[in-house]
Amino acid sequence: MAKINPCFRRTFVFFNVLFAILGVVFIGLGLMAHFQLREEEGNKLTGVICMVVVGAVIFILSVLGAYGAQKENKNVLIAFFVIMCMGTIVLLRLAIPVAMSRNEVIPMLEKEFQTLVPLNKADKDFQHTLQYFQEQANCCGLFNGYQDWGNDVPASCDCADVEPDQCRLITQTNNNYLISIKNRKVYSQPCGPLIMGYINTGLNIALGVLFGFGSLAMLAAVMSLVMIIRITAPIPSPPPIFALDYKPPKYSELIPSA
Repeated sequence: MAKINPCFRRTFVFFNVLFAILGVVFIGLGLMAHFQLREEEGNKLTGVICMVVVGAVIFILSVLGAYGAQKENKNVLIAFFVIMCMGTIVLLRLAIPVAMSRNEVIPMLEKEFQTLVPLNKADKDFQHTLQYFQEQANCCGLFNGYQDWGNDVPASCDCADVEPDQCRLITQTNNNYLISIKNRKVYSQPCGPLIMGYINTGLNIALGVLFGFGSLAMLAAVMSLVMIIRITAPIPSPPPIFALDYKPPKYSELIPSA
């Protein structure tokens, strides 16, 4: 006889199936991205591998929980409960320090970016990354516009097919006068505030994911613990049944006649 409430069990299995599907989606996206990237793009391949690993872990844990609940297997549910408890501790251990130091991250990054100016003397990899971002976001420089590039303003800063108020002329000082250089127009908006905004959004998403998965792992641990308790609980013996229409035997039936 089943010891776990059928509705409770089906709810638990249903959500585990949903997370198993999510794990398969992660694995599929990771494999698709892997085939599209070149082998020399090591940093991107590292992110793809992490996505595949996370998807595989989610899939295995979801199958483990669904199987243990459906079969009412105490050992499987205990293993699932322990893993969920460990996952909750790890996720909250990552999320809480990030949330506490979040207001210090943006100013620290701004100071770090200030040390990279002038950009024409910065690391080549950072220059290539920033130039790509300039082309995509229609911005130039970090915090002071094109002046952050010194005398080597790259072509990625040039205005093209944008509103005139988004552009400005490059000028330089000549005999204490500001003159334009070949009427060259570049983006007036610096990239630093945009980058800081993206980083802030990324931190919010990361905190949401960490706290969200931590809460779900805690809920799964509680539900699995309830099922473990129900499985290990002894089966109560049924109470004795007494007939309501019971009648005692007649006196003549108890004492036979001589």
